[in-house]
Amino acid sequence: MRVVELAYVIALGAGLGLASAHYAVAERPVVGRAQIGAWTTWPKSGARDTDPYMRAYLARGVHLPLGAGEGLLLIAERDDAGQPLDGRCRYTVTGLTPPARGWSLAVADPARRPLQLAVARESFSDAELVRDERGGLKIIAAATPEAGNWLPLPPSGRFQFRLRLYDTPISSHAGELRPEALPRISRVDCR
Repeated sequence: MRVVELAYVIALGAGLGLASAHYAVAERPVVGRAQIGAWTTWPKSGARDTDPYMRAYLARGVHLPLGAGEGLLLIAERDDAGQPLDGRCRYTVTGLTPPARGWSLAVADPARRPLQLAVARESFSDAELVRDERGGLKIIAAATPEAGNWLPLPPSGRFQFRLRLYDTPISSHAGELRPEALPRISRVDCR
């Protein structure tokens, strides 16, 4: 009887241990995360002193982070009002970007894969964007074509914006940024 109890305890411990390890590295870890308005970043994900949870997360997949001196990745899964991003809605991404040699704004599915859309555009870069008279950006993200800087969205379902800042001085102190320093994501309407 004692052997059965011991086997049960070992199996339970192993199961709980494996489940908690999977949970800890299945998604980007909470440890080391910086939330700046609607944008989330992990500034030390490409640094030498990254935490063990981020190292385990990066080791699980094909995620190659930007190095500490190369730039910064910011991800938004919600708009500035806190609502989840939905392909049935139209959004404007406005404002300024922090100082950087270059940047790109892309749309991806929640699993971080590029979307398979009928239109071949899935991102904007600083070189392609038509800016307003004050030098700010205004991108309209919608499932149907729009005039101006239009970024196509999926017809429905969740998605995320991925803003990459290349060769930026803010990568070492991204957690200190104010939300006004990053583009705002505003929901226009939904169908």
